[in-house]
Amino acid sequence: MMNTLLKKPRLAAGTLLRAATAAGFAALMSSLPAHPSDGGLAGTPLNIGASVDMTFIAPLRDMDDAEFEVRAFELNIGAPVDPFFDFLATISWHEGEIDLEEAWVSTVLPGGFKLQFGREFIPFGYLNRVHEHDFPQVDQPFVIEGLTTDHGFIGDGFHLEYLAPFINPTLTLIFGAYDNIQHSVGRRMDGFPLLGRVQTFIESDDGRHAVLAGVSFLTSAGNEDPFEGRLNADGQTADRRVRGKMDYTFGLDFRYKFSPGRTTYQGLTVGAEFLRVTYDPYENHVDFVPGMNIGADEGFYIFAEWDFDRFRGVGYRFDHTDVLFSSLEDDAQIMAHSVYYQWRPTDFSRLRLQYQFLQDDREDDDEHLVMLQGTFFVGWHPPHRF
Repeated sequence: MMNTLLKKPRLAAGTLLRAATAAGFAALMSSLPAHPSDGGLAGTPLNIGASVDMTFIAPLRDMDDAEFEVRAFELNIGAPVDPFFDFLATISWHEGEIDLEEAWVSTVLPGGFKLQFGREFIPFGYLNRVHEHDFPQVDQPFVIEGLTTDHGFIGDGFHLEYLAPFINPTLTLIFGAYDNIQHSVGRRMDGFPLLGRVQTFIESDDGRHAVLAGVSFLTSAGNEDPFEGRLNADGQTADRRVRGKMDYTFGLDFRYKFSPGRTTYQGLTVGAEFLRVTYDPYENHVDFVPGMNIGADEGFYIFAEWDFDRFRGVGYRFDHTDVLFSSLEDDAQIMAHSVYYQWRPTDFSRLRLQYQFLQDDREDDDEHLVMLQGTFFVGWHPPHRF
């Protein structure tokens, strides 16, 4: 979205991290003051920025249901803590609630390792680490919103990254452990969620073609009961949302970029993700019977976007996903086609117009939606991912 952040000189990720973990780390060590009283980076100015995301959504068949909404406001604060640690915090206002979405510290370690700990959008898939206002379309893909949450997987814990000593392609291994992970409709991960991810990045010699692809797996350990507070006097619950507790989530993600090199910012972006979530039956639910199988939910999206130049772009997205606990809804599914046009007057503002044709098995009629989005930035914004 913030294209100037994306159009930096291209360097292989392996080269960058090795520089940070070898010569860069040695330089930082030598720059430390001899005594704590000598200072450090305590005087480093904070990077502070804010963003606001506004939407107008109108169902064409019933304009009375049209709605304008200030969808989110975010305050980003980041800075190096000292020569060893970097810090980022994101405070958000979303749907009338103020929340600390992110608050983490990261450090680069010798040997190609990086450690990040605190509260974070966990490194599962691609879009989970992207804030909603930075999504490539006005709305979230239905599989992301339905099988994770409208905020994504947010966890309190840590993850450790290891970048293998390859230059092109790169290979990154990620392991994470969390106290809990917030999930949609109250379905928190049972126990202590564990994360594994493998991703690779490859770029052509001329810099015109680049691919980022990954495989993610999220599961849990332990027997912590996340729904204990919802039980009635008989020790049961009738809440359909807790009929199943999460077992594991599996994801595949792919992103390709092509730049013809004729015009700055011109190029093609193709992205796709597939998610599958399985559940175990919740034994305290009133509908529980031994041997009960509530199945799994899965879905995907794929989109293609062409940027004419730094100002204008068009795109298309296709969604196909199960509805939450689809096996309880006669295998209900959602399918949608979306086309959109976006205009970026500057690097600090973006306007989008999107049309969507939606088919939801739970509804009697298909739906036609028109969406408008305005996203605006003031001050600093964290760099965007590939």
